Amino acid sequence: MKQVAGIKQFSTSALKGDLFKYQKDLPRLPVPSLAETTAKYLRSVEPYLTPEQLKATTAKVEEFVKPGGAGETLQSRLTLFAKDKDNWLAEWWDDYAYMLYRDPVVPYVSYFLSHKDIRNPIGHDQLLKATLISYYTLKFMEDVQNETLEPEIIKGNPYCMNAFHYMFNNSRVPAAGLDITKKYEGADHRYFVVIHKNHFYKVYHHTKSGQALLKPDIFKQLAFIQYDASIKPRGLGIGALTSLNRDEWLKSYQSLIKSPVNEASLETIFASSFVLCLDDHSPITIEEKLRNCWHGDGQNRWFDKPLEFFVAANGNSGFLGEHSRMDATPTVQMNNYIMDSISKEDPTALVAELTANNKSVAEVDVEALPTALAFDISPVVRQDIADAIVKFNETVNSLDEELFQYHGYGKNLIKQFKVSPDAYVQMMIQLAYYKLTGKIRPTYESAATRKYLKGRTETGRSVSKESAAFVKTWTNPGSTIEEKIDTFNKACKQHVTYLTEAADGRGVDRHLFGLKQMLQPGEPVPAIFQDPVFSYSGTWYISTSQVPSEHLQSWGWSQVIDEGFGLAYLVNKDWIHTHISCKKGNGLRSDALKWYLTDSANEMKEVLSTQLAPKAKL
Repeated sequence: MKQVAGIKQFSTSALKGDLFKYQKDLPRLPVPSLAETTAKYLRSVEPYLTPEQLKATTAKVEEFVKPGGAGETLQSRLTLFAKDKDNWLAEWWDDYAYMLYRDPVVPYVSYFLSHKDIRNPIGHDQLLKATLISYYTLKFMEDVQNETLEPEIIKGNPYCMNAFHYMFNNSRVPAAGLDITKKYEGADHRYFVVIHKNHFYKVYHHTKSGQALLKPDIFKQLAFIQYDASIKPRGLGIGALTSLNRDEWLKSYQSLIKSPVNEASLETIFASSFVLCLDDHSPITIEEKLRNCWHGDGQNRWFDKPLEFFVAANGNSGFLGEHSRMDATPTVQMNNYIMDSISKEDPTALVAELTANNKSVAEVDVEALPTALAFDISPVVRQDIADAIVKFNETVNSLDEELFQYHGYGKNLIKQFKVSPDAYVQMMIQLAYYKLTGKIRPTYESAATRKYLKGRTETGRSVSKESAAFVKTWTNPGSTIEEKIDTFNKACKQHVTYLTEAADGRGVDRHLFGLKQMLQPGEPVPAIFQDPVFSYSGTWYISTSQVPSEHLQSWGWSQVIDEGFGLAYLVNKDWIHTHISCKKGNGLRSDALKWYLTDSANEMKEVLSTQLAPKAKL
């Protein structure tokens, strides 16, 4: 077992297949030039400032970059620091962005994926669906562990696959001040954990001879768990402890591991390949379904695992990703594979395959039958669990959530306007927010930097002078169609330019972060970092991201700040989806933003369609 406090301490094995074959050839994350970053920074903050404020901010930037100034000193230090490192940002980022974070990981950090329903008997049967999710997850896991999964190549650029090391057999674990990652060898821990009615079961997924189990054997073990949990009193809900503030969870964790029984059971959960939750309720509406994937009841869960699947009693399913070591791209790839494989299963053939195997669960060729993990719960921890459940309910009830879905309006339509679908939706968001609030606020879009070794993300700053002109023009009743189209096209062009640069490692936020890290104790903080617009322009009133999938009906996370929105979107062939979240009681309403997204989508379609050639009459 390896215990990892930072990603830099992970060592890879010799290559087995193609998964990591490009890693040694990937370029290192560059340190952008000081002049480029500061010029881009000034341009990005201009929409928030009056002419007088912009003049003052410009003076602070000029002081920072002047010859012999603080900027040159910090740039030299950062360049030296980055030399010979795999990725200079990775030296800090996982800890800074995730492991230091003390608020509950759900709902504030983790992201959920809600699977599209499968409209056949498999899609409505909990055990059939859970069996197939387990089976195809194991197929994907073996491709990762054997390194036979094909490496990702985007537009001719190999992408870093480092995150796949942190997909299986590991867990976030609370620790004082800075959480840690515990990572285990998959070959030594060939089991997953199933949670049902708040009971935790260890389920072996390989035979004694090392072969992955077939569907009938997985099915029998899950059926055994379903029965076994039904004849016991419901569990205490120990999983709710993982929904606590990290310091509160640490306190309970330290109490728990005083007992060797608890320590052994927790280690089993940490080391398991993944977690599968069998829920005993049946969400019906899409809002109920995604809420179940996002947080559920907070008890039949273990939020610290990077891979956690859910199957409700009516077969609805989804996924939750703990974010500290992995962004959504690898797990979306895995979920796409799983759901695509399940959609191709023939229900009749599957049932015949499962019933043709006459072995009892006792005859499954594994080390042991599914065993319920034992916990020795003291009165102190019992009260901690009760308190955690109350706090969890208060937290999730404070979330205001809506879904914007527009069918018949996707890439197929947007591409007729000769514009990037991503830029299109980003401008739709800007316009909707401006209509709602009358303000232009800092907006984050995730830009992947995986073309670089150990690259994760850079900030795409969606607000620009061009986007500001766009929203102001489109909300001005006196603007002409031509002016609207012109400002829209310029805003989209600028957005694509900035996002491309960010993905190329040449954004603003990560470089300025790195420069600030180069300050030595006792050194004066340069005026650029003390300027109010510096912190304001990186305060994400709107936090956005999209993932590529035709197998999801929703995905999302919470707002980043209490005064903001979290907007997770999908742009598919024939529909657009945005999950909207904000906090109640701050003057924001998710239903109001949903209305303005619809209004903006309609207006953009009406205006931009005027430039399309009329369709020939039949």
